[in-house]
Amino acid sequence: MFGLNRTKPEIEKEKSEHIPTSEEMQSLDVRKLEDEKGLYLWEVKITQEYGSVEYSYIRKGDYKSRGLAGGSALETAIHITYFDNDKMPISGHSLFKLIDDRWVETP
Repeated sequence: MFGLNRTKPEIEKEKSEHIPTSEEMQSLDVRKLEDEKGLYLWEVKITQEYGSVEYSYIRKGDYKSRGLAGGSALETAIHITYFDNDKMPISGHSLFKLIDDRWVETP
């Protein structure tokens, strides 16, 4: 283009990727809770050498009567929480919120 000598970037050779087996996927700690309206909690916990990471979906609503930790959610959202090896939460934040029927990434 306009006399510039541009070369195409070299395409990196595809690396062999480990594909988890069904057994490995079943080792994830998964919890799903539903009520008459459908799914209101879905947690997936992944154990790692330094602790674990939990992704959780929660639907907006009051869940105190169901004994859910925290009791209620002001909005439908997906959160991430980090736990140490003693299973104590050490940090976390919201990843996405459902706003006007669209998932919006939360900073």
